[in-house]
Amino acid sequence: MRSFYAISRQKTAPSLENAANFDKFSLDMEKFLERREKIRRVIVKQKLDGLLITNLFNIRYLTGFTGAGFLLMQPGGDTLLSDPRFTLQIEEECPGLVAVIKSRETPISKTLAKLLGKTTGDLGIEADSVTLSQMDRLFEFLLRWQPVPTKSVVEELRQIKDKDELVQIRQAIAIAARSFREVRNQLRPSMSEIDICIALEHQMRLLGAEEKSFPSIIGAGVRAALPHATPSTKTLLGEQLLLFDWGCVVNGYMCDLTRVLVLSQSKKLRTVYETVLKAQEAAIAAIKPGKVCDEIDTIARNIIKDAGFGKYFGHGLGHSIGLQIHENPRFVQGNKTVLKAGMVLTVEPGIYLRSWGGVRIEDDILVTKSGCEVLSREVPKSYEEMIVGISRG
Repeated sequence: MRSFYAISRQKTAPSLENAANFDKFSLDMEKFLERREKIRRVIVKQKLDGLLITNLFNIRYLTGFTGAGFLLMQPGGDTLLSDPRFTLQIEEECPGLVAVIKSRETPISKTLAKLLGKTTGDLGIEADSVTLSQMDRLFEFLLRWQPVPTKSVVEELRQIKDKDELVQIRQAIAIAARSFREVRNQLRPSMSEIDICIALEHQMRLLGAEEKSFPSIIGAGVRAALPHATPSTKTLLGEQLLLFDWGCVVNGYMCDLTRVLVLSQSKKLRTVYETVLKAQEAAIAAIKPGKVCDEIDTIARNIIKDAGFGKYFGHGLGHSIGLQIHENPRFVQGNKTVLKAGMVLTVEPGIYLRSWGGVRIEDDILVTKSGCEVLSREVPKSYEEMIVGISRG
């Protein structure tokens, strides 16, 4: 007869293989503990008796764990819940953190009920990452506990990047920038969008990226009018422009860049390009602590509107980046979030014209104490710098 409940509890510690890295583990433990203490203060402020973290990005942010599981936070301590697939991984990634390893057959609700015992209280649940059916399963055996939906408790903390996070983002940008330069030098008229995509993503991996931030967007000619163009077999032969939207991941942190190469020049292309660039540069110049997100969006949007292209800019101006490619806050109409030092957001205005093509220019921006820093400034973006002239090669 199968055991009703199979569980083990352990306090993880660095393995012998990782003993040489103990100083690094100690620093990581301190960093993650500090983050969890900030969340614990929120738990107390909201009068919760516990908070169950289900968003895997939030779990990684709070513990360093990159596998699957749950994080139970209580005023008296924290427990990572997972299964035997991740026992060794937890030992390596989360030294010092109490972990419960349950059998894969054991419902998570039984594990939680065992941990919480006969206590009662309000258990916070991340409303944005749990479905109604998942909620039912989570509380199937938690009859003494009341679920309390929470909103962006960890995500609000993640909005402000610390020094270590900025190092990873900068490294990701450096790899993405160098990869773009390498692939740009390899372009030939016979290359297809798919060829270019493969070359770009391969180059990023060669330079040390863990993976791409998202499926790379490559659009040649009229297909650049698709903001999320999926690379096709269309070649560069005879095309006027080529849109790249790409990024990569370093230690979990992402970057996001967009450039448009000029394959053959025209007055219309220069007009559209320089309008987008003017809008982007004006928006970036206005970024500083205290500014409201939709004010920055409006600055770029009005420039494009005044140039006669307002209806062809149909998305928000930008979004935050970090462990996820789309985080909050965002530069979009109606977003009244006030900018703070440490936030990292994209600024990416665009103009998309059916049967002609599109231009989008995107950089990653750090809000500083006195203004902002363009983290991706090493990637050229003036019209002249984007001219490659290969379409007739």
